[in-house]
Amino acid sequence: MKIAFFNDTYHPYISGVIAAMDRFTVSLRECGHEVALVVPGHWTPPWKDEPHEDVHELPSISVPGFDGLRIGTPLLAEGHLTVGGKIDRDVDVVHAHSPFIVGRVGARLAEKRRLPLIFTCHSIYPRYSDYVPLVSDLAADVIQEYVAEFCSFCDVILAPSHFVRRTLRRWGVDGQIEILPSGVDVDQVEILRRSVLGDQRKVRADLCRPLGIGDDCRILLFVGRLDPQKNVGFLLDVIAELGDDLDAHLVVLGDGPARQDISQSVQQMGLEDRVHLAGKRSFDEVVRWYCISDVFCFPSITETQGLVVVESMAAGLPVVALSSPSSREIIHNERDGVLTANSVADFSCAVRRLLVDDNWYRAVSENGVNKAAEYSMTSLTDRLLDIYRAAINMKRSEVLS
Repeated sequence: MKIAFFNDTYHPYISGVIAAMDRFTVSLRECGHEVALVVPGHWTPPWKDEPHEDVHELPSISVPGFDGLRIGTPLLAEGHLTVGGKIDRDVDVVHAHSPFIVGRVGARLAEKRRLPLIFTCHSIYPRYSDYVPLVSDLAADVIQEYVAEFCSFCDVILAPSHFVRRTLRRWGVDGQIEILPSGVDVDQVEILRRSVLGDQRKVRADLCRPLGIGDDCRILLFVGRLDPQKNVGFLLDVIAELGDDLDAHLVVLGDGPARQDISQSVQQMGLEDRVHLAGKRSFDEVVRWYCISDVFCFPSITETQGLVVVESMAAGLPVVALSSPSSREIIHNERDGVLTANSVADFSCAVRRLLVDDNWYRAVSENGVNKAAEYSMTSLTDRLLDIYRAAINMKRSEVLS
């Protein structure tokens, strides 16, 4: 079949939504299906050649303060006609990964061609109304009403977690909602993990020494976009609470608008020697960090999924996370990870317990690897294809009736 993905952001910007869309694109193509991507591009020309012929760009504008971020513009009132001229007539299903401008273009195309419209609700959008460029000028209740209205146009809504589905129901969405996590490339993580295990000491030295981290130091790892919702400042307090006895260092992989504030906090707290803002890294390097670190720290309580938690589990790195609706769906407390109250003291205690109890540490690590297998792209892609086929058949029945 041929699937058309629509999203309001795209490379070179980095986000969990784009990563999820990329993973499903690759997996669907590996299964022999075609995937066309409709995403923000540049002003001139409105459509330009891409390395892959099925990446189509709409006019967009850059967003100040968000490196690499471009969002589609509302100037194409008949944007679906332009898109329709570029995407083959044999598209079977439209899949929107955003409910905003480009997502609306996809909805119009689906309506015009009487195709099934699938929507993945990747975020609890009102929570991000203070700083997400797409919705920053709208009040949270307006965004909620907007998303609920968009859902009413859709044949199937995909929720990455039960928490998101419950939220949508609370907003009044009464359509078909299926649970489908975004998935992790578990096989690739395992390949990289095995390569690191063959020479872990050298890999650790290559990664740590440029940051000034000694061979015997404990490494707490955070991976993610640096914005206020990720709650990285909480981890600075954790490092301070742990003190010097564990010789623990915090490595932060990622970048974003909160980087400067975090850096200033590090300096004000006198933590320059133990907190390392290492910036963006490739997927392969992130996995190597998973493999040589001691504990993965997940302080966010606003995530809809937290796939970095699954990635770290797949690499055998035990997780300590603040208890939240999304983390509770992934982690079975004290079996394949550790959940704590929103308390620096509790979080620090959990980290310390893991680091001093070797038997428990190994058990959590092994159980985490097994849990991560449930999020493999192979099984989730099969599930997505079943959802597509059912939606296509339902739409065809409606057209014929």
